[in-house]
Amino acid sequence: MLLLPNLTNITELYLDGVSISVKGHEWSHALSSLHKLRVLSMSSCNLPGPIDSSLSKLQSLTVLNFSHNNMSSTVPESLAKLSKLVKLQLRNCVLNGSFPKDIFQIPTLAILDISDNEGLRGSLPNFRSRGSLYDMNLSNTNFSGLLPCEISNLKQLSRIDLSNCQFNGTLPSSISELTQLVYLDLSYNNFTGSLPSFNMSKNLTYLSLYHNHLTGVLSPNHFEVHKNLISIDLGFNFFSGKLPSSLLKLPCLRELKVPFNQFNGSLDEFVFASRLLEMLDLGNNNFHGTIPASIFHTTTLRLIQLNGNKLNGTIQLDMIRKLSNLTSLGLSGNNLSVDINYRDVHDLSNYPNLRILMLSSCKLRGIPSFLRNQSTLLRLDLADNEIEGSIPHWIWENEYLAHFNLSKNFLTSFEGSFWNLSSNLLLLDLSFNQLQGSIPFIPTLVNCLDYSNNRFNSVIPLDIGNRLPFINLLSFSNNSFQGQIPESFCNASSLHLLDLSHNNFVGTIPECFATMSSLRVLNFGANKLRGYIPNSVPTSCNLKLLDLNDNLLEGIIPKSLANCQNLQVLNLQKNSLTDRFPCFLSNISTLRIMDLGLNKLHGSIGCPRSSADWKMLHIVDLASNNFSGEIPGALLNSWKAMMRDDNGVSEFGHLFIDLYDHYDPKNFQDLLSSVDKSLLARIAKLFTNASRSILDQSSTESYNAVDISRLQNSITITNKGKQMELVRIQKIFTYLDMSSNNFEGPIPNELMQFKALNALNLSNNALSGHIPSSIGNLKNLESLDLSENSFDGLIPTELASLSFLAYLNLSFNELVGEIPKGTQIQSFDADSFEGNEELCGVPLIHSCSNDEGTSPETPNAHSHSESSIDWNILSAELGCIFGFGIFILPLIFSRRWKLWYSEHVDEMLHKIIPPLEFMYEHSGGNRYKTLRWKN
Repeated sequence: MLLLPNLTNITELYLDGVSISVKGHEWSHALSSLHKLRVLSMSSCNLPGPIDSSLSKLQSLTVLNFSHNNMSSTVPESLAKLSKLVKLQLRNCVLNGSFPKDIFQIPTLAILDISDNEGLRGSLPNFRSRGSLYDMNLSNTNFSGLLPCEISNLKQLSRIDLSNCQFNGTLPSSISELTQLVYLDLSYNNFTGSLPSFNMSKNLTYLSLYHNHLTGVLSPNHFEVHKNLISIDLGFNFFSGKLPSSLLKLPCLRELKVPFNQFNGSLDEFVFASRLLEMLDLGNNNFHGTIPASIFHTTTLRLIQLNGNKLNGTIQLDMIRKLSNLTSLGLSGNNLSVDINYRDVHDLSNYPNLRILMLSSCKLRGIPSFLRNQSTLLRLDLADNEIEGSIPHWIWENEYLAHFNLSKNFLTSFEGSFWNLSSNLLLLDLSFNQLQGSIPFIPTLVNCLDYSNNRFNSVIPLDIGNRLPFINLLSFSNNSFQGQIPESFCNASSLHLLDLSHNNFVGTIPECFATMSSLRVLNFGANKLRGYIPNSVPTSCNLKLLDLNDNLLEGIIPKSLANCQNLQVLNLQKNSLTDRFPCFLSNISTLRIMDLGLNKLHGSIGCPRSSADWKMLHIVDLASNNFSGEIPGALLNSWKAMMRDDNGVSEFGHLFIDLYDHYDPKNFQDLLSSVDKSLLARIAKLFTNASRSILDQSSTESYNAVDISRLQNSITITNKGKQMELVRIQKIFTYLDMSSNNFEGPIPNELMQFKALNALNLSNNALSGHIPSSIGNLKNLESLDLSENSFDGLIPTELASLSFLAYLNLSFNELVGEIPKGTQIQSFDADSFEGNEELCGVPLIHSCSNDEGTSPETPNAHSHSESSIDWNILSAELGCIFGFGIFILPLIFSRRWKLWYSEHVDEMLHKIIPPLEFMYEHSGGNRYKTLRWKN
C-alpha cells in the first residue's frame, strides 16, 4: 500500500490472493489516488471493511472486484457515481445493510455479482430502458420484493441468478421478452402464480424454479421452442396436470427434474426422449400406471428417481443392466413389485456401478445379491419390504456405504462376527424388525442410529457414549433393554436426540443429562426409573422436548427447567411427583404440550405472581392429581392457541421439532459439514468419484434419512371416553383435561372462548353452577365430558348446535328439564345423561310430562237451577288453589326448587329489565350469583 502513491499512471491492478492487513479506510484512501485506474481486482486479500466512499474518485474504473473478503461492511451509495463501471464483483464479502438501488442503474454496468452475502438486503428497481446489464447474480442474499415488469428493459440480459433470496409475487409476463436469456435461476424463493411463457427466450439453456409456490398446468407447447434447453428444474412447487411429453423430446435436454409437485397421469414412452438425457427426477408426484419398459433403453441415464408416486406393476431388477451409466435409482414408495430373481444368477457383475439405490416398499423378499459387488454404493434403502432372516455380513464390508436403511422388515439376526470391523456408516436404521439379544454393532462415525422397535434385551455398554463422537440422533426405544442408563451418553457432545423410551431401564436419571446443552429431544418415558428429576439445568439449555412419562419419579418439578426457553413439549405424566402447579414455566412462550396427569400434584393452578405467556399451548393434561380451587380465568387467557378461529389454517401439519435449529441443507456435502468438519475430512474419499448432481438429488432424503417425526412426540390422552396414544400430533389439535381433581366453582367464561378446542374433560371434580350457554362458541368440539360434578339447571340448547360433537358425557350431575332436541345431541346413548334424576326426554326412557288442556264441557239444555252449585266455577277455583299449592309448597320445603325458582326468575328479570345485572358474592366459603341494579 505504501508504493501505491508512486503508481499514479497505473491502469490495471491485480492483487488477488495477496494478504493485505491494513484498515479499511487506509487501503481505500491509498487506492483513491490512482485516478487512471480502470481495473482493480483484489479478491481473497483478507481486506477488512469498511468500503470507503473515497473509492468513488476512481472515475475511470470499469472493473471492481473485491470478492471473497471479510469486510463486514455496508455498500456505500457513492459506488453509484462510478459512471464507467462495467463489472462489479462483491461476492462473499460478509456485506450487510441495504444495497443502493442506484448501482443497478449505472448505464455501463454489464456484470453485477453480489452473491453469498446473507446479511445484504435490498430490492430490484424499475430498470430504465437501454440498460447494459447482461449478468446479474444476487443469489444467497436477503433481497426481497417483486420481480419488476421493467426487467424486460434489460434487452442484453443473458444470465439471472436470484436463487435463495426472499423474492415473492408472480413472475411478470414481460420476462418472456428477454430474447438473449440463457440462464435463469429463481430457486428457493416465494414466487407464486403460474409459469409465464419463455417462448421468446429461444436461447435458454438452464431453467430452475425449484422450491417456490408456483401453480397451474403446463401447456403442451410451453417449452416446444426451447431447442437449446439442457436443464429444467421445477421441483418443490404445486404444478399439476399431465407433464407435457414435449419436455422429454427437447433435443439437448440432459436434466429433467420435477419432484414434489402434483403432476399426474401415466408416464409416456421414452422412445423419442432426448438422446442426451442423463437425469430424470419425477419423484413425489401422482403419476400412476406402469413404468414404460422403454425407460430401460435410454442408455444415457445416470439418475432415475420415481419415488413416492402411484406406479404399479412388476419390475425385473436385472433390466437395469442395460443402463451402463446409471448411478442412482429410486423406486421407493409406489405400489411396485421388484423381482430380484435374476435370469443369470451366475453373472452378478454386469450391473452398473450404483451410488444410490432406493427400493423401499417394493415387496422385496430378500436383499438383492448383485449388491455384494457394488463396492461404491453410498446409499441403500430397502425399508418396508418383506425381507426375512439374517442381515448378510458382506453389507458391512462396503467402505463407501454411508446410509443404510433396513427398517420395517422381518429380520431376526446378524450374520457373522463384527470383531475389528471398520465402517463409514453415517446413517443406520434397523428399526421395526425382530432383532434380539445384545447390540452387535455400533459404527464409530454414525450420525444417526435407530435400533428402535426390536427385541434387544441386553444391558447397554457402559462406554457407549465414548464410542459415538459424531452421533446426533440415537433411538433404542421400544425394546427390552435392561440395567441403568449409562452416564457416558453425556460424553456424546453432538447428541441432539436421545430416545430410550419403552424399555426396562432402572435406577436414577444421571445428573449430567441436565447439563447437556446439545440435547433437543430427551425421551426416557415408560421405563422403571426412580428418584428425582435432576435440578441443575443451565441457562444454555436447548431442550425442545422432555418426556419422562410412566416412570416411578418423585419429588418436585425442577425450577431450573425454566432455563429451557425453547421447550415445546413437557410430558411428566404417570409418575409420583408431589409438587404444586409449575407457574415458574409460564415464561416459556414456545410451550405447546404440557402433560402433568396422573401424579400427586396439589394446590391451585392459578399463577397470580407471574404473567403467563403460553400463547402456543394447545394440549394440556392435568388429570388425576389433587389440584383444587376454582379454575382461574386469568391463566386460561394466556392460552391463545386454543382461541384460534381460523380452522387451524395457521397451524397446519404435524408438530415437528427442529433438531438442527432451522438448518436447511442444500446438498449432501452441506449435511456432512453440519455434522463435523473432521468427520467430513475422514470420509471425503466417499464422495471423490460421485457426481455432485447425483448427491444433490439425495439431499432431502438424507436429511430425513430416519423418520424423525415418529421419534419425537407421542402422548397418551383420554379422548371420546377412550385412552389413546397420539403418535404424530397435529398442531391444530387442541385438548384440555382437568378431570379427577378437586376443582370447584363454575366453569369460567374464559374457557368458553376456546374456539379451537377439540376435546374438553372436566369430569370427576366438584364444579357447580349452570353449563354456560356460551358453550356454543366451542364450534370445533368433538369430545365433551362434564360427568360427576354438581352442575345444575337446564342443558343449554346451544349444545345441540355443536356439529362435530362425537362424544358427550353429562352423567351424574344435578341437571334438570328436557334434553334439548336436535339430531346431534339426541344421537347419544342414555348413559350420557344418567344420574340426573330431573332430566327427561330422548334418549332417556322417561319422557317429559306436558300439561294437556281439557276442552270446556258443552252446557246441557237441562241445566241446574240458579240455586244449585256451579261446579264449573268451583272446579276452576279449586284448580287454582291446588295449582298454587303445588307451586308454593316445594318452594317452602325443597332446597332444589328454591334454587331453580330463584335462578330462573332472576334470568327472566335480567332479560326483561336491562338496568339489572348479575354480580357474584362470596359468603360462608361459597360463591353466589345475585341480581343488582347497575351503577
